[in-house]
Amino acid sequence: MKIAGLMGREISIECADERKRPEKSEVERLLADNSSAQKILAWKPAWNLDEGLKETIKWFSMKENQSLYKSEIYNI
Repeated sequence: MKIAGLMGREISIECADERKRPEKSEVERLLADNSSAQKILAWKPAWNLDEGLKETIKWFSMKENQSLYKSEIYNI
């Protein structure tokens, strides 16, 4: 699948069957809601989703951080 967006260029998403989780092995989708933290703790997120994704992309793009991400292993 090809998508374009926050990275400013078209990218391909690859899916390896051996990395897919078995059906019914766990929750497929998690829906987070921080409204309780906002009410109880008066907490506010530092970034919205788009800003957070941009910061994540920027971090992964930095040469000094690339050795910290081990794409060859499957982390859970």
